Amino acid sequence: MSQTTTAATIFGPVRVQRLEPTSPELAMVRRQVAAHVYAVEGNQVAGMVAVSPAYDDETQGDIFLGTEKIRALVPTRFSVTFGRSSSTRPLPCGTPVRHIPILTIDRAEVQSHGLTLARGGDLTDFPVTVRTGDWTSRPASALVAASTHEVIRAVLTVHEADTHRVSVADRAYAQYRTPDRRASTQRDLQAALRLRDQLQARITRLETYLTATESEHPHPRP
Repeated sequence: MSQTTTAATIFGPVRVQRLEPTSPELAMVRRQVAAHVYAVEGNQVAGMVAVSPAYDDETQGDIFLGTEKIRALVPTRFSVTFGRSSSTRPLPCGTPVRHIPILTIDRAEVQSHGLTLARGGDLTDFPVTVRTGDWTSRPASALVAASTHEVIRAVLTVHEADTHRVSVADRAYAQYRTPDRRASTQRDLQAALRLRDQLQARITRLETYLTATESEHPHPRP
């Protein structure tokens, strides 16, 4: 049975429960790879939030060290998913459409699409909008945004407390991303080899010039 944890927030306690993948509540919920879904309930708070691993650069999985770009071996951020943006109408054949987790704050369905957060970083610096219809939204009020930030902080606190679960998800996600990360690494390697060849050719030209002109301009003796 999934354990429920009560987390304190400035708006009151929030109950956070990790849902098992086989939970009936997740039958129509669309999730990312290696995601864990949490049900949340509190004062004017209800719904679900999904947490999965993410890289600093979700396109290629890069981290930056000075001026050099180094490919991250393990995920370095959390992807936090909640709030629908697309249509929820059934398909023409009548098949229901699966949706990402829905989170409501003060009866408003809140969103923050494409949200990734640094682990151990600031959890209050991300935009929040309110769904107004298919593909439409408006900025959330300051109170709703602040409450959303607190809920996400509570969920991530519970999620990170289980270090084994986080580690297993990281490995599963890294393995899933290996093919496209290898392809992008191969492209980076080829670009680096071309640059090396260009630099070596320039070095050779400069050395040849200095050698050829050395006899014409001998170094003065001390």
